[in-house]
Amino acid sequence: MDRFLEARHDVFHHARKMWEAGLVVGSSGNVSCRIDEARIAITPTSVPYDVLTVEEIVIVEIESGAAIESIRQPSYELPLHLIVYRSHADVGGVVHTHAPFVTTLSVLRRPLPPLLDEMVVSLGGTIEVADYAFTGTDAVGINVLRMLGDKPGVILANHGNVCIGRDLAHALHVAIAMEAGARVYVQALQIGEPVLLPEQSVAAGRKMYEQRNGRGSRL
Repeated sequence: MDRFLEARHDVFHHARKMWEAGLVVGSSGNVSCRIDEARIAITPTSVPYDVLTVEEIVIVEIESGAAIESIRQPSYELPLHLIVYRSHADVGGVVHTHAPFVTTLSVLRRPLPPLLDEMVVSLGGTIEVADYAFTGTDAVGINVLRMLGDKPGVILANHGNVCIGRDLAHALHVAIAMEAGARVYVQALQIGEPVLLPEQSVAAGRKMYEQRNGRGSRL
């Protein structure tokens, strides 16, 4: 009997949903969830989502970073996930995508501003761009923490994005909302200069965001 089956299934289910939503291709991106104070479940490295199985989801100790009771090696971006979980006890899920429009902004090093009411309600305001760091290094996670603030996600320079949530469903919702907003923004930039929401609308949207997630909270 696999004592981590529920967590493995949670990661598998949301990883497939991420792939089906077009936020990643092949085996790119990664997904993880917190099991308890000591362990997380995370997607394996280099396994395409169309052939991924529940059994291949990897269990990792948060403190040591060691894989346990698993048949695969964890995602190459494991350091990023561990840094987030170690630093924020309220985070229950992490989704890292290479979504096309978010990644377009990432190579422009351009933040995603508040363009639509629903963007502020879902994302809490402007999503900033974290400094560039080479994939798979601790520096990626460190740069994420520096720019995260009270938002549920950041854009990774020349890379993609990282989204966090109370659980994986929440983190994936943030990733989908961010890509939808980035698509509108990039398409608008092709025509002209987008008009941002007025300050009072951003404040109202932020108030709704905090009512949903707690005042001053990123979740």
